[in-house]
Amino acid sequence: METISVKAEMRDKKGSKECRRMRLQSLVPAVIYGGKDANQALVVNKKDALKLLGHSTRLIDLVLPNKTEKVLVKELKYNAADEVITHIDFARVAMDEFINVHVEIILKGIPKGVKEGGVLEHTLKSINIKCLPTAIPEKIEFDVTHLELNGLIRVKDLALPAGVTTTLGADLTVAGVHLPKVEEVAPTPIEGAPAEPEVITAKKPTEEEGETADKASSGAKQDAKSAAPKESKEHKK
Repeated sequence: METISVKAEMRDKKGSKECRRMRLQSLVPAVIYGGKDANQALVVNKKDALKLLGHSTRLIDLVLPNKTEKVLVKELKYNAADEVITHIDFARVAMDEFINVHVEIILKGIPKGVKEGGVLEHTLKSINIKCLPTAIPEKIEFDVTHLELNGLIRVKDLALPAGVTTTLGADLTVAGVHLPKVEEVAPTPIEGAPAEPEVITAKKPTEEEGETADKASSGAKQDAKSAAPKESKEHKK
């Protein structure tokens, strides 16, 4: 992988007030740490700092006044609204020691299954790899043109460069082609549309039937009254 060269100067002054002052002068505050040396506060020219955007896994030659160090960008704080890099963390790298980094997975081509009506779902967009600093790939590419409907790409299908391994499970899904999900939508009632007819589950009594029922009910009450036992009264002698 091609390295990027970035110049930096040492700085003694620290604090948020000093960092704001540097940004007004198109300078970016930074820090370098790791390895056997002590942490050191730095300042980087804005133009050089912009080289680092999109290259968080690329090996960098950090050119200092007294030496050049191999580093990786551990953290880069970027204000997208103002297009300003506000701070950079550099981590020292030992060239003979394995490191863990995340590398982007790029899918190339149009899957066969997409042409048949499917949708490509890219679920794993980066992969954690372990390798020597000199073996860090810029990206991992995979050709998906052969991928059919309901087909899957797993981590074990990715072709990693020599000397590069991953800590992820071999069967972890990277991408797949599936039919689009169809959501059922309830129909929206139209304003002013006639109401649905009433569903009649029992026959309503006619007026004559109602009168007959009332007479029968009245007769039943009279019979019940006649059949009821009469209360006896004792007469005083």
